[in-house]
Amino acid sequence: MRFHRRRTLGGAFGVSAALAGSSQGSVQWLPCASNHAFGEPSNRRPCPHKRANHALSNREVRYRDWAATIHIPPSIGLSFANCLYTGAAVAGTIWFILLSALLTRNFVLHTLRSIPVLTIAYVLLVLFVGIIACAYPALRFKSHNTFENTHRFAGWLSIALFWAELILLGEAMRAGTSQSLGDILIRQPTFWFLVIITFHIVLPWLRLRKVEFVPEKLSNHAVRLHFPMTLKPFSGIAISDAPLKEWHPFATFPSADGKGGSLLVSDAGDWTKKAINTPRTSYWVKGVPKTGVLSMACIFRSCVIVTTGSGIGPCLSFLTDPSRKQPCRVLWSTPSPLKTFGESITNKVREVDPQAVIIDTRASGRPNMIQIAYQLFIESGAEAVFVISNPKLTKKVVYGMESRGVPAFGPIWDS
Repeated sequence: MRFHRRRTLGGAFGVSAALAGSSQGSVQWLPCASNHAFGEPSNRRPCPHKRANHALSNREVRYRDWAATIHIPPSIGLSFANCLYTGAAVAGTIWFILLSALLTRNFVLHTLRSIPVLTIAYVLLVLFVGIIACAYPALRFKSHNTFENTHRFAGWLSIALFWAELILLGEAMRAGTSQSLGDILIRQPTFWFLVIITFHIVLPWLRLRKVEFVPEKLSNHAVRLHFPMTLKPFSGIAISDAPLKEWHPFATFPSADGKGGSLLVSDAGDWTKKAINTPRTSYWVKGVPKTGVLSMACIFRSCVIVTTGSGIGPCLSFLTDPSRKQPCRVLWSTPSPLKTFGESITNKVREVDPQAVIIDTRASGRPNMIQIAYQLFIESGAEAVFVISNPKLTKKVVYGMESRGVPAFGPIWDS
């Protein structure tokens, strides 16, 4: 059974939905009867699911039909969820521009007499345009802190102004009637949308807590933070030393004794450099742990894990999972692995794959990751390749694998 992607586009549900800070989507996968479907060349490597020694039961096939909801290739640029999120924000802003124009027209015609209502509408419009402008990819990656702060504080302010706007409009609607403001509001769909949005904004902050960490400085380029919490496999958490400013997500992996876990922080910016040079013993943690892309590796009988640098941290969350039974090959490319990450991390990799390909780029330079990954895929008889690296290399390797007919998966970066 081979799967081919069919992209679906998300509709717009108003800017309020975008300001809620989350959206979900899915990618539909269509089973194909043969490798020639969709014009696939006949000389490509047969689908692993068709090998005689990898025959699947009907139950397993049905499970994979349901479970194989995988990412759109990073080369496309946006996942379905990101399309939904972006489309909702832009379409909602366009809708609000039209609403503001209508309110202005009514004010000019004296059918609307509330100056505060019109003023708040224009303030909201400025906030929406500012949020969208700062979220533009070129500006967002150039100044991520500006994007994050604008998105957070302008979003919160927008929700507060929406509440004020709704109450003012409710007061205007009940003028000359015997109805109370509460009766007017609960009959408005906007009221219930705002209740849901406000609840989802507040909910993660109700789980804000300070967690103790034990720093283990591996080198001048990496630090390992140990924590006492026992998390589910493939979990990731976001930590911060200033909750109202910036949050940084990291994948976690369990400790050898099964009690607690740890995460790797490598030098990738001003915040991570500070965390390495002057590690703290406590950080703020918010919300619930999130599951990483490697959790989907469990649906394959065997796979190849390709990673670079500190990407080995997320990979260890899968490789060291006690419940993992399928064999895995590891390709890890990093400058001076022993010097940068220490023997404990390197030994963990060797334990899960005694033949792991660990490349010291300081000694041998940057390798051809596509060629090596494809060779490991063929030699091991794996069913898929998972790539955990920087955006550029992830896109390159995933494209290189898929162009060879190899199922390849990696995360799509977005905030």
